Amino acid sequence: MPLPSTSSGPEQYQGRYPVDGAARVPDDAAAPLVDPAVLADMTRDFSDPVIVHRFAQDFSATLEGKLDRLELRLAAGDATGAEDAVLSVTTSARMVGAMRLDRAARAIHGMITADDLHGARGGLVMLRVCATDTIGELRAAYPENPEPTTVPS
Repeated sequence: MPLPSTSSGPEQYQGRYPVDGAARVPDDAAAPLVDPAVLADMTRDFSDPVIVHRFAQDFSATLEGKLDRLELRLAAGDATGAEDAVLSVTTSARMVGAMRLDRAARAIHGMITADDLHGARGGLVMLRVCATDTIGELRAAYPENPEPTTVPS
């Protein structure tokens, strides 16, 4: 599905939880939380689907720490550290297929590179909401103790 050509900042996040003042885009124009094709492609690249399952779990387990690091760097006014932290989020989000999280993190990255640390700090709430929804979807698809038949292919 092609991505819409409209602005895709964190203010346009379309998750389960409304955020006061958030702009809305039509649901059909929003990227999926997680594109299952990304991990399905990865599954085809490895002989053991448990590797991909573990990758999704590790992403979910480490995402909050990445967001905490971003928040700390922004609070400290450290644009270089904040850029490094947000790039870690975007890179790992793309690798796991977290489409909306990637978009929201890229919007914050744009604010950081434009020297708008205040705006970037303001986008953190939406980024965290998106992260929570993304982790929920990944954990539903890749539970901690999967039955052998529940690993997505």
